[in-house]
Formats: sequence, structure tokens, C-alpha cells
Amino acid sequence: MPELPEVETVVRTLAPDVTGKKICSLICLNSSSWADELDYKCLAKIRPAIRRVGRKGKLLLLYFEPFSYAGYEIFALAFHLKMSGRLFYYANQKEAEKHTRIILELENKETVFFDDARKFGYCRFLTNKSAENWNFWKKLAKDPLEMQADEFIEVVAGRKTSIKSVLLQQDIVSGIGNIYADESLFLARIAPQRKASSLSANEMQRLYQCIRDVLEESIAFCGSSIKDYRTAKGDVGSFQNKFKVYGREGKKCFVCNSLLKKTIVAGRTTIFCPCCQK
Repeated sequence: MPELPEVETVVRTLAPDVTGKKICSLICLNSSSWADELDYKCLAKIRPAIRRVGRKGKLLLLYFEPFSYAGYEIFALAFHLKMSGRLFYYANQKEAEKHTRIILELENKETVFFDDARKFGYCRFLTNKSAENWNFWKKLAKDPLEMQADEFIEVVAGRKTSIKSVLLQQDIVSGIGNIYADESLFLARIAPQRKASSLSANEMQRLYQCIRDVLEESIAFCGSSIKDYRTAKGDVGSFQNKFKVYGREGKKCFVCNSLLKKTIVAGRTTIFCPCCQK
């Protein structure tokens, strides 16, 4: 699943091409990919201009001039990429491909395709009532790049579940998935199985900084392309070449040469160094 660095990279590669352009229509080729009771066809009547491309956690957001429809004020389209969702920009009109689920037609025959092989991803409006009637948005927490250290420590410290489980919960800290939880915990030298409540103040501070360092480094390398993820230009990321633990079960730790081990934490495959991480 694309995590914060991958979504942020799509935001940055999509924004230069679509900002300021009008959305002329939305074409939905798979009914489950549109996850809103409001009718997307209203976009063709309003033709709102995209003001900016943004992100909240793992959600990608296309903000436009707000408009009223069916008792709502609509101000953005929200895309959740889930497991295999991808957004591509095309400068010229293009035929839908096998996994194309949604097409945004922009002015000058430009398009944005939402492709999703597994059909788990979706698009919906962001409105003035989303904080009330969209449960995912209502519970979505700040991400580590938005948080100050004291905010991070306040929401994480004292929890009785494993620290990795806490990091994966989007209503506590958003944007982190399996890859960056494992990589951050390794860099912070903290065992993923430890209860969050067992971490000292120094360990919490170190973990906060390590998470930010890992996320920012991944963004610099355009994210991690393991299978489906691509930028809005169709390019692959390269942070997978920097992994210290993720996907390296049974290989030597780069720090101490011990063999990395695999376990299951919070229902997710977890790779760690039994010597470096305590």
C-alpha cells in the first residue's frame, strides 16, 4: 500500500501539471471506485478549477474552488490509493486502460487517470460535512511531518499495545504503514514488539526523529516501488534500494552482521534485528 512518502511524491509530481486547470468531467468506469452518495456528475456542470494538490495521511486531495451542491459545500476530491491505486497525468486525450477506474477530464484534452488493479481504492468528495459523515476522515490523525515531538509523544506514550501496532493506526499517527514502521523502528533501535508504554522519554524522542528522517529520505528518493506504485509521471521510486530491514529476512544486519528475523506484529510481517533493536 502506498504510504506517506509515495502519496507525497504523487502530489509533487501531479501538482505542476494540474494546478489551475478546470475539471471538465469525471468518468467512473467502476462503480465501487466512487465512494460517495453525492453525484460526481455535478463536476461537469460547475467545472471547478484545481487550486492545489495536497495530502492528508495517505489520502491525496485535489482542492478546487468550493461550490454548493445538494446542501453541501464541496471543496476537494479525495483519493485513497489503498493497495494498488495509481494516479497518472496525460497531456493528451488517451483511451482507458485495463485497470483504469476513474478518468478526470481537464481542459485542453488533458486527463488524470486513476488506475487500480485490485479495485480497493476509491475517490469521493471532501465537503464541509466530511468531519461528521465520513468516519475515516473524522478519525484521521496528524502525520509525523505535521506533528511536533511533544504531540507525537502525547498520543503514543502510555499505550499498552506494541509500538509497531500504534504506529500503524491511522487514528493515532497517520501516513505510516508496514515499510516505514519497520525502517523507523530499526533506525531508532527499538524492538517492534515492545509495548509503547515501555518506551522511555529518550526513546520516544529518538523514535519521533527517526520516523521523520526515514519519511523525508524516502520522499527525496520518490518513495518505494516494490510492485504497483508509480509517480504521476509513471516513474518508479528508488527508496527500496535503501531498505535496512524491510524485505530482508535472513540477511545480515548492516550494523552488526546478525541475521535479521521475521515475526508477526499487529497481524503484519515484521523484520527486525534481534541485536540492534531492544
